[in-house]
Amino acid sequence: MRWNQVFFRGRHAQGSDRPQGAALAEGSSLARPALSVCVASGKGGTGKSVLSASLATLLSARGRTLLVDADFGVGNAHILFDASPARSFVDVAQGHCQVREAVHGCGQSLDLIAGGSGVSRMAGLSLYEMHLVASGLEALEFEYEYLLVDSAAGISDQTVGFALASDVVLIVTTPDLTAMTDAYAFLKVLYARKPDARVSLIVNRCQADPDAPQFGLGEGECPSAEQLATRVAERIVEVSRKFLGCEPHYAGLVPEDRAVARSIAQRMPLVRSEPGSPAALALQARSVALFDEWSRIEPLGLGQSLRRSVAYQALSAS
Repeated sequence: MRWNQVFFRGRHAQGSDRPQGAALAEGSSLARPALSVCVASGKGGTGKSVLSASLATLLSARGRTLLVDADFGVGNAHILFDASPARSFVDVAQGHCQVREAVHGCGQSLDLIAGGSGVSRMAGLSLYEMHLVASGLEALEFEYEYLLVDSAAGISDQTVGFALASDVVLIVTTPDLTAMTDAYAFLKVLYARKPDARVSLIVNRCQADPDAPQFGLGEGECPSAEQLATRVAERIVEVSRKFLGCEPHYAGLVPEDRAVARSIAQRMPLVRSEPGSPAALALQARSVALFDEWSRIEPLGLGQSLRRSVAYQALSAS
């Protein structure tokens, strides 16, 4: 049985503090597991990984943070930190190491587990392989305050499984009509399985666009970046409310910014490379409200939820 046959169940609780670069010694823990945030998108090209790198950096200023690159086999989170991890989730799935041994330090209070690159079979892990991943994360999550998942784009069950098991889902879209459609598709799958999911929506790469008549104010008028993002969010929220009976919370916009391309070339999170750039300032502003909202959530335990979902299906199939 493959992971794409797995369904989610389960609930639980956050946390840590340590020297730069390495996980805490086994056995050192906080009172509750890390708050888990899954950054997702319906399609590629929305800037999800760029936002994940900066959000993980901003979170690490508040507490010990683990960034999980869950784009298994084609992950690129390590590139944005100019990191060359010796091990990744590929090694975990192949039984060459435990999840703890794949942790790579990326700065003060920030660690990363890389997804690996160029291994196509990682897109469809077996139940046993997902059990290894889930159990490994469960063993670590009491050592961190935040666990941020940079998920694969799309609506594969493996990707949706991480979203279902997370405390919060942050969906990234752009004003592009296909990105909006795919964001709604992700919401449709997510809410069908977890109607009470906490979901926030960020509209990325916004700019004043005279070629966006469907969002314009009137004949010949050009919406500003803020107006365009608001209309994008309103449309997604309205359709979700009407057809799904659930709706995401609009968390704001991040503008189109050439500084993003420069940060990627420099292999640095945007909030580190150019903290004064428009996109970085917007991310910092968005994060303040998001972090305040997340601080009131009682964490479930991502690893535990994933492990229970795998065990649930394995038992039901036996």
